[in-house]
Amino acid sequence: MAKYRYRALSDTGKVITGTMEDSSPAAVREKLTSNGFKPISVSKSLIDANLSGRKTRKYSTGASATTKYARDKLIEEQKKKQQRGLNKQIDIDLSFLKRATKTDLFSFTQSFYLLKRAGFTNIRALSTLLENTENPAMRDIVQDILVGVENGEYIYSTMEYYDNFFPDIYIATIKIGELSGSLTESLEQAMIYLEDNDRTGKAIRKALVGPLLQTVLLLIGTVIGVLVGVPILEDLYGSMGLTSQIPPATLAMSHFVKAMIANWYIIVVVIVGLVVAFISWKSSVRGKYQWDLFKIKMPIFGGLILRLSLQKFFKAIQLNLKNNAKLQDALEISKSTVRSYVLLSTIESAVENLTQGDSWVEPFERLPNMPPMVLEMLRIGMETDIVEMIDKIVEYMQSDIDIQIERIIKTLPNVSMSIMGIVMIIFVIVILVPIMEVYMGSFLFDAYLN
Repeated sequence: MAKYRYRALSDTGKVITGTMEDSSPAAVREKLTSNGFKPISVSKSLIDANLSGRKTRKYSTGASATTKYARDKLIEEQKKKQQRGLNKQIDIDLSFLKRATKTDLFSFTQSFYLLKRAGFTNIRALSTLLENTENPAMRDIVQDILVGVENGEYIYSTMEYYDNFFPDIYIATIKIGELSGSLTESLEQAMIYLEDNDRTGKAIRKALVGPLLQTVLLLIGTVIGVLVGVPILEDLYGSMGLTSQIPPATLAMSHFVKAMIANWYIIVVVIVGLVVAFISWKSSVRGKYQWDLFKIKMPIFGGLILRLSLQKFFKAIQLNLKNNAKLQDALEISKSTVRSYVLLSTIESAVENLTQGDSWVEPFERLPNMPPMVLEMLRIGMETDIVEMIDKIVEYMQSDIDIQIERIIKTLPNVSMSIMGIVMIIFVIVILVPIMEVYMGSFLFDAYLN
């Protein structure tokens, strides 16, 4: 695409200039108008994009995500303080401790949606949001988006720099809205996505935290009990002259604990080696694929993990199809919301089949743990209306995820109780039985003598 230089009038009456890459002057004028500017002139730039001196804005999420504008302003304020003799005081900026959160994201989306519904232009809406944002990290992000829009960029293109803060499907939703001229509707869809995602996340945390916390605390308590209790038992048996009568299970645990303590450095080296080997294996393409395959096949959680990925994927397809994208394009664009290598491979096979005129549903039939109902709905959609069927799939996926979470909530306590039972049996055999033998034996012996 060619590079064009433009002059435009903002809604505040300020004349701005800049450069923009696009297919034609008309496209540049259209983009400026959609962002709330009134184009004055658009001409082809003779300066190469790489020599224009414009720096790429790419910052990390959090307080480190500071715009060039904010940094320049901070430097200017520091210089003024030095000139006034205030440099003797030490000012500590603790804003890095405040990070942009999910609450900030939802508040930003909701406010942006309401302002767009009220007829605000993008620049005016973002300026209003900037003035009313209290979190320094979130203010920096809004400031960066505003600077991008003022320079003729799309909102989604700046959000892509903050992909650790804005979810992939959120960015895809905003992108579709901007390119199709339906940003207000896209913001509403983004709000619904954030609400559903938050509700699902809370349900998953509720299902996992309790049983896992109980199991971990029990294991820690058992380990501490064994480390403290076994030496005490040995001393107790020794003080009574019964060292040779220590139960085999207690004696075996004692030898094991002593060996662990004596060779702790070997254990640490082995653990570190295993972690490094796992990370190295997982970093390879084959390792990533195998790890993702294990995650969707694993007991209890595998079905939920796959359904969460499928839900994001089909929601992205739904958004693209509603904005009149072709099915092949919708599949290509929507795969950017997927992180699982197994699902990515399936989607790429589906796109290839669609290009060759074959069934694009067939690769999903080979996907492990693929919900049968979703497969059947896809087959029907191929023969009828795929847009309508994708809507039904998205609706069904949410209810199916809720069912999976309910199953996990019912299953995890049983698994937790089973683990607790095994641990308690070991604890009883190793600690409690020897104590009972010592004290009950002594009690019976004293009773016999009397």
